[in-house]
Amino acid sequence: MLTSDQLEHRRHSLAHLLAAAVMELWPDTKRTIGPAIDDGFYYDFEFSKPITEEDLPKIEGKMKSILPSWDKFDREDVSVDQAKQAFADNPFKLELINQFSGEGQSLTFYKSGTFSDLCRGGHDEGLSHVDPESFKLSKVAGAYWRGDEKNPMLTRIYGLAFETKELLDAHLAMLEEAKKRDHRKLGAELELFAYSPLVGSGLPMFTPRGTAMRESLTGFVTALMKPHKYTRVWIPHIAKSDLYKTSGHWDKFADDIFHVTSKKTDDQFVLKPMNCPHHTQIYASKMRSYRDLPLRFAEATTVYRDENTGQLAGLTRVRSITQDDAHVFARPDQVKEEVLKIYDIITKFYAAFGMPLRIRLSVDDPEHPEKYLGGAEVWTKAVGALKDMLTELGRDFELGVGEAA
Repeated sequence: MLTSDQLEHRRHSLAHLLAAAVMELWPDTKRTIGPAIDDGFYYDFEFSKPITEEDLPKIEGKMKSILPSWDKFDREDVSVDQAKQAFADNPFKLELINQFSGEGQSLTFYKSGTFSDLCRGGHDEGLSHVDPESFKLSKVAGAYWRGDEKNPMLTRIYGLAFETKELLDAHLAMLEEAKKRDHRKLGAELELFAYSPLVGSGLPMFTPRGTAMRESLTGFVTALMKPHKYTRVWIPHIAKSDLYKTSGHWDKFADDIFHVTSKKTDDQFVLKPMNCPHHTQIYASKMRSYRDLPLRFAEATTVYRDENTGQLAGLTRVRSITQDDAHVFARPDQVKEEVLKIYDIITKFYAAFGMPLRIRLSVDDPEHPEKYLGGAEVWTKAVGALKDMLTELGRDFELGVGEAA
């Protein structure tokens, strides 16, 4: 059985095989990059003429015909001039070569059969032993070069790859079953939500049925919070940019914020991308005593993000998303008790829907204290309290260093 690293290397190698097949079928194509991903691989190309998913069987067939000759991968260290000569007519590869060489990185080619590619490595020993029925090309999509919409749009070909045909077949069966449960399909069939080109992409509208479900969920969460004495608040959907500049969110989210123009004032307004700063202003609206703590503010409210159109997908990636959000203002000696209350709410919610709970503890990065409010001592105590609580609960957790907000 392959290890996770070995499987990743095989998928990366199959991405090279995909590129080789495409280059044989369409020699004037410009190839870019092709990594391994969860469940498979992809490669991005600039074709002179568009291709569609109808072309996938032909490409897959070519991959399988090449496969027996790919018995090994050879690494070659090359100079900048050699690399540029090899890809003289490929602006994408030349950009990478200039970047890597400018960063002082060495340049390497990996070759199998007659195909060679600029690559950092991580490959199978060879592919000739691989079952040709253990991989399959799955779809064609558009992707901007390096994920930047200012760059050319490329064609991305995705593939699935597993150790055996049986594992691939099981994954394909799971995908077919998932299609039946796709929320986009069910949302339309059950008349839960709708979209309109006049309203805009990524801005779902909920029908009476969908709204009834939303209100039921909101009521359920409110009931879970009630024993823990959360109080409901309400905030407007726009705010001055000064609010987010003060909170420190502006620099991080500037590219994702919708701006609101007013003819009545010179103030700069935006649609709120998060609720935290508003809630802090409710707290700051009057003098507080340590005896007032803890204070627990909660509400179900919509936030807005200016997402790229190509990234929008059903209700999973939208421009307006409703959160049942809460913020607790507490003394250091109250942190543990408050987190236990939050844990109680979360576990009961997940249990009600039969969902497994996986915990990832997002913490600060001590090497970059400038990214966070509060001193190192405060963060050390806070993170320590959370770790101790999870240990006492007997819960396994992943640690996400640098992920704390």
